[in-house]
Amino acid sequence: MKNTKEKFLNKYKLLDRRLNTDPDRNYEYLVNFSQTKNIPVHRWFYYQEGYSPDLVKNIFTEINLKSNARILDPFCGSGTSLVVAKELGYDSLGVEINPFSAFASEVKTRNYTTSEIKQIGEFANKDFSLTKKVKSLDIEFSLLGRLFTPGRLNKLLQIREQIDNLQNIRVKNICFFAWLSVLEKVSNYRRGGNGLKKRIRINKVDPVVEFKNRLKEIYNDLSHLSSIHHEPGIINDSSINLKKYDVGKFDVAIFSPPYANCFDPFEVYKIELWMGGFVRNYEELRNKRKTALSSNLNASIEKVFNLDNMPEILADIISYLRKNQLWDTRLPYMLNNYFIQMREVLQALFGKLEKNGYCAIVVGNSAYGTLPVPTDTILGLIGEDIGFRCKKIIVARTNETSSQQHLKIGNLKEYLRESIVLLRK
Repeated sequence: MKNTKEKFLNKYKLLDRRLNTDPDRNYEYLVNFSQTKNIPVHRWFYYQEGYSPDLVKNIFTEINLKSNARILDPFCGSGTSLVVAKELGYDSLGVEINPFSAFASEVKTRNYTTSEIKQIGEFANKDFSLTKKVKSLDIEFSLLGRLFTPGRLNKLLQIREQIDNLQNIRVKNICFFAWLSVLEKVSNYRRGGNGLKKRIRINKVDPVVEFKNRLKEIYNDLSHLSSIHHEPGIINDSSINLKKYDVGKFDVAIFSPPYANCFDPFEVYKIELWMGGFVRNYEELRNKRKTALSSNLNASIEKVFNLDNMPEILADIISYLRKNQLWDTRLPYMLNNYFIQMREVLQALFGKLEKNGYCAIVVGNSAYGTLPVPTDTILGLIGEDIGFRCKKIIVARTNETSSQQHLKIGNLKEYLRESIVLLRK
């Protein structure tokens, strides 16, 4: 086992040198969303898979982005890259498979008129006299009965009823987004790991207070922001399907795909998906998961190995994992599926980028059994095989490991890291 790990370590180090891999601690705190808590617009919803807007700005500086550039984010999430592009005056397009996330990106990047902003402020200061009983939601969501106390759910539904009565669609949408953004905070569950965990203490947060505070925050941000520049386009679809859209050429694609770490974004944001009506039954949810990137075991996993056009190191990793006892035998298939699909995405991006255009991928490595999977390295190699030049891999940070995992992984722990893979066409 030790000799095998040493062989992988030597291979990883050789590939690091080949792909110009170097740490840059200026990115250490920019590869996660924690730095956005006080930044206007970005603070409206905590998107745990997101990154800092300063990361986007740093990359734009790194590649010396021209003033009339077009920006593409094929995994736009809640819209960080699109918000930054809009603020800086760039035309941009986002693609996002999760309908709640796509909706969040849309409301955060619209140009609101003075009249619309005024209406938002008036609704935030509305006197909500919530006394009547409202019919519950007609959805199959099995957790709904445990998610809120009956009184808290009734308050939420009365607020939503009044939102539905708003006439201006943009005002209605941003008020609805504010409502969605407080659901987890006022529920009996919280986001934790790959899903929701029941709160230990009784939740006494008032839904009306939280909703009004969030909407006032949105109103204050909009009141101080200029409503000029391009509104980004948003496509609610899988980035694997990007090639079928006639969207022109772009100067940079900047994005963070789902990490191959078995976290399911549909599971993490299921409160917002179900309560927002983005999914109404489990069949709809299963269909959406099947078309998503195979980064988790809830996605569609084909149990066929296909290593054609894949880097040799990936074949070595999959061969090693197949011989080891893992917590799920589908994991090697999942990884193979993931990189096949990421190759499709990179191939589509190559066709959508201008000559000398850049592709910046923010990604984290994962580990299975005792072996880290260097996703950043593999994506760099796939990019080169397609026709990109891997300019560099910027290692933003290495992740902390438990003492137990440390013992298992040993001197390969440095490959549990988050990086920015910088490719150029």
